[in-house]
Amino acid sequence: MKTCLECLPCLTNNAITIARKCSGDPVVQQRIVTESMKMLGSSDLHYPAPYYASKIAEIALTLSGDLEADPYLAEKEKSTRLAKQLLGELNSIPEYDPSSFESRLRLAIAGNILDFGVYADLDLKDAVDTIRKAFTRPIDREAMRKLEAKIREASRILYILDNCGEAVFDRVFMELFAEKVTIAVRGKNSLNDMTRKELAVSGFDASVPVVDNGSRIPGSMLEFAGEPFREAMKSADLIIAKGQGNFETMDEIPYPASFLFLAKCPVVTQRIGAEMRSIQIRNVNF
Repeated sequence: MKTCLECLPCLTNNAITIARKCSGDPVVQQRIVTESMKMLGSSDLHYPAPYYASKIAEIALTLSGDLEADPYLAEKEKSTRLAKQLLGELNSIPEYDPSSFESRLRLAIAGNILDFGVYADLDLKDAVDTIRKAFTRPIDREAMRKLEAKIREASRILYILDNCGEAVFDRVFMELFAEKVTIAVRGKNSLNDMTRKELAVSGFDASVPVVDNGSRIPGSMLEFAGEPFREAMKSADLIIAKGQGNFETMDEIPYPASFLFLAKCPVVTQRIGAEMRSIQIRNVNF
């Protein structure tokens, strides 16, 4: 999905947020935002919005003097703690059935609300409420059945993670087909998205194969990905990609893929004809 004019306010807010996270100096903050606006103003908006979010992050990290900084570290830790707490409360949700494919799928998709890139001021109580409501919201049952059948027949599944916190719920979903999975994460710090270093604290076993996309893009763009990631996509019988960022950057890939996310952006909801915070299962090429 290409970036459109309606994406610019969100990208601008993203620049302001990351500027404040990267520096306490108002002069540096203003320069980060100004340079980000220059970058957007000179762009033809040919790429998806997550690509420009990564460019803003690079500007912020460069001008603040630390390319290895993790501006969203606190949010990563907070959302992971919350997700772990919620796992302990699942038995209090009458609709949740651990033996049910649908229940585990709903949980994995609901976790997509833990996105500090979209919700810079995310209310964690609201996140909890969203996750609870996910067990009663409408779901595309035909798409769900097709995904379940594809998972059963697949020998190799590439599961592309999205946000920290959300990944804790992904792990619960993956337990149904863990022996088939290779996990994919971001190659560098990217908003509050998963990288290799958050896997252990999120509960993933060290024996699970892992690849990264080789970039800071909060999505997965093949033209900017490393060869291990490209090969993992080509060799997979099924790609399961979590979150809007992956959907925005991968919706035209030629491989069998299922995009699982909550529709959180007005631009995306308009393009796919969905309601805000609706559960989305978008299967392509199968």
